[in-house]
Amino acid sequence: MIRHAILTACLALLSVPADAGDLGTVRTFQNWTAGCDNGRACRAVSMLAEDATGRWFLSLDRDAAAAAPVRLTLMPQSETYPRSGTLRLRAAGADLATLKFGKDIRLEDDGLIIEDRNAVAAVLAAMRSASTLELVFEQQSAGAEVKASISLVGAKAGLLWIDERQRRLNTVTALVRRGGKPASAVPVPPALPLIVAERTTDGGPPPEVLPEAILREMIRQSAGYCDEDGSGPDTDAKNMVRLGPGLVLASVRCFSGAYNFARAYFLIEEGTKPVVRPALFPRPVEQKVEEDRELTPDNVLWNANFGPDSTEISHFSKGRGIADCGETGVWRWDGRAFQTVLLTEMNSCSGVMAGYWPHTYSSRE
Repeated sequence: MIRHAILTACLALLSVPADAGDLGTVRTFQNWTAGCDNGRACRAVSMLAEDATGRWFLSLDRDAAAAAPVRLTLMPQSETYPRSGTLRLRAAGADLATLKFGKDIRLEDDGLIIEDRNAVAAVLAAMRSASTLELVFEQQSAGAEVKASISLVGAKAGLLWIDERQRRLNTVTALVRRGGKPASAVPVPPALPLIVAERTTDGGPPPEVLPEAILREMIRQSAGYCDEDGSGPDTDAKNMVRLGPGLVLASVRCFSGAYNFARAYFLIEEGTKPVVRPALFPRPVEQKVEEDRELTPDNVLWNANFGPDSTEISHFSKGRGIADCGETGVWRWDGRAFQTVLLTEMNSCSGVMAGYWPHTYSSRE
């Protein structure tokens, strides 16, 4: 039976080096989490330390191309911070850079992008040697300084792991273990799979109510992996999508919890003798956030969402109620099957919201 999604890696994982081809995985290194997707694009994200001041995170992104730059984003967990004046970065008792809002740092979505390349290089050096990055917001108008800190414990191990995944070790492009090999020694990354454009539905609206025989068949097929449902009428059963003439996507309740709701999805081939078969949402890379993941078939999604005229469906398995860990996924119907568009994972619960989780699988339009 499916049990509630439990994050096995909320406890920090040991930083054991993996094979450089080990893509689509997420690893935790003390106060840092890193992950790379199937195209070797990688992200490392800090987590809150017990002695941290303020609630800020640092995210590092780097694509797999040999000349790909490093992108550093400072992420607040609250919107109450200065947006004018300067931001001073410090580590190991020394100033690294003084950045001006609107020039050296840029507001994008909920984060601050460090644009100054010298500052990026200085922060990278601190990530290799220091234990804490200090943020000092100095407003031009009168007022006290606003200070925060970000743990760098584990950052070096995470960067080394990324170098291994991207095959940069001993090259001039490496983040940690640099050597004399030229950038041309970094192999060309694998091409991301091409995903077809989302299909518009045709064949008319889905049925308002499924025949009782079809509903019973879906329940019968999912009985071996879904919890027994004794919580009353399944009102979400009406949320069906027509994928084409004579083909409907429908579901039955599989698990209900405080903040996670799983459903088992099926394709219904209409006709005089309807056919019911699982609707598969493949996970091309290994995701480990669900307990007994190997027992959960690919037709089960958590907190799934899709628009009434859409053939794209999303999944959000929350590791805990505030949704700062877990996994997300997006799949798109190509006319014959659902194709994976995107998978992300965060295996450590530390306040990092889903938009900043490492990608484990990506695609291109």
